Amino acid sequence: PDDELKPVSCSGKNVFGPRGYALTLIDACDTLAVIGDTAAFEAAVSRILAEVSFDVDVNVSVFETNIRALGGLLAAHFLAEALIPWYTDQLIPLAKDLADSLLP
Repeated sequence: PDDELKPVSCSGKNVFGPRGYALTLIDACDTLAVIGDTAAFEAAVSRILAEVSFDVDVNVSVFETNIRALGGLLAAHFLAEALIPWYTDQLIPLAKDLADSLLP
């Protein structure tokens, strides 16, 4: 998934490197749980774990990355603990990796 969506043109773009961070997926993941779509939430968590990596050397907006990526990962973690039987804190190392990369 792209980092940013362009609703008028029905397209998107990656702003954090060529592969992007899948910010839209991470940012919307907790919404899936809140609206009760547990199957889609579980699929989103699985996709994040399988496809997302922050091992890219790009300049990012620290504010945008904190609220959308780090916040989204932590919210998804807390919801996954309650909603996904197989989930055992797999989003935490990803969140820590991201947080560490934002430090000066």
